[in-house]
Amino acid sequence: MRLKEMREVIRNVPRYLTGLRDKHGPLVRVPMGKTDAFLVSDFDVVQDVIIASSRRFDKDAQKTGPGPDDWGSSLERVLGKGLVTSVGTYHRRQRRLIQPVFHRQRIAGYGTAFAAIADEAASGLTDGRRFNFHEAMYELALGMVTRTLFDVSLDSEAADRIRTAFPREGGPLRWELSPFGKILLRLPLPANRQFKRGLKAVDDIVYGMIEERRKGSGDGEDLLSVLLTVTDADTGEHLTDLELRDEAITLLMAGHETSSGSLTWAYYLLGTHPEIRERLHAEVDEVLGDRLPTVADLPRLQFTDAVYSEALRLYPPAWVLVRRALEDYTANGYHIPRNSVLMVSPYVLHRDATWWPEPERFAPQRFLPDPDPSDPLTGHAKTPGRPKLAYLPFGAGPRQCIGNVFAQMEGVMALATLSRHWEFEPVGDPPDRVTSDFTLQPRGGLEMIAHRRR
Repeated sequence: MRLKEMREVIRNVPRYLTGLRDKHGPLVRVPMGKTDAFLVSDFDVVQDVIIASSRRFDKDAQKTGPGPDDWGSSLERVLGKGLVTSVGTYHRRQRRLIQPVFHRQRIAGYGTAFAAIADEAASGLTDGRRFNFHEAMYELALGMVTRTLFDVSLDSEAADRIRTAFPREGGPLRWELSPFGKILLRLPLPANRQFKRGLKAVDDIVYGMIEERRKGSGDGEDLLSVLLTVTDADTGEHLTDLELRDEAITLLMAGHETSSGSLTWAYYLLGTHPEIRERLHAEVDEVLGDRLPTVADLPRLQFTDAVYSEALRLYPPAWVLVRRALEDYTANGYHIPRNSVLMVSPYVLHRDATWWPEPERFAPQRFLPDPDPSDPLTGHAKTPGRPKLAYLPFGAGPRQCIGNVFAQMEGVMALATLSRHWEFEPVGDPPDRVTSDFTLQPRGGLEMIAHRRR
């Protein structure tokens, strides 16, 4: 790989992979040390890997040989064996147990909290002030997840310790896809030491909350309290403290990392497309007037929902799904050897011009329910006959994000709340450098200027 190409990879891995697909087609071998890695963009093969033949693939892309492997990936060191990192029968059991916790009706109960927390964040804005918008969205998303998961406010000691626990922009998580990640994680680097201290601090908080709730009345409405009530129908067993810890940390990390990035990208896109921003404002004004949104408003906030969905298309937080072939695999004429790594990138798939006309264009009308003869993009994402996985911002199949309904509702409620009185103007050049470790984020943040709507 030439130096110029290496710089492009470092600056923006998702864009580099999109270029590989455009240049070489739907199956591309990508060099990753001693391991064969394949970027898969053929929708039939993606469907097979993610859904139909999913049990022939493992989530742990770093385990490439036989024998014990107890180091764990950098992501597993944080999340333990939560739903994001666990595999096989254990993952299927955990998902079956936890799925009812994310029932739509239960999640809808958090809508009021989402709006109240976003409104509190809006009250701290200053007209004309330039600030790191991504940092503000990080705080907003953290406030939402700590309230719903632990029932603690953003100004609590627990939230403050969580906020400062881990290095920003990935820290050791940036080695998740590296073939040397497990070795790098063991080195006495400053980021590794901070990582371990932060992990212990968060563990102490979570285990303390578990103990507190086990001694309590058992009628709490936060997600951790509900997880304590989960029962295995076959054995009658509850989740152990370790299992509760792993799932709580997974929800905490995944919850605020994904939402903070998605809201940042959504407002960046709105800031660079004033005509779309005005259309969103018109809908918010008509539906809400001067009050906060409720869950009952969501069916009428169609364009707001479409804006968030289109932001997720262009900047999916989980930008790549990685699998390891447990056996030799052949599909559509492609042969992939056992232990090879397969990369399915929503970022790349969402830019397939066959199924997304003008793929780089920010066009929320794609996601509106009804077509418009005067605009062929309107309703395009809802038309029949499209590949099932042409749009997968939350993954798909047995490993689809269990909190997808939670995340979509959280994002739309935040957009509607903040947009009642505020708009945001991006400063400087478009964000060219992105972090693509755990989720897709603008590297170094994103500067914006807040303007109060007149």
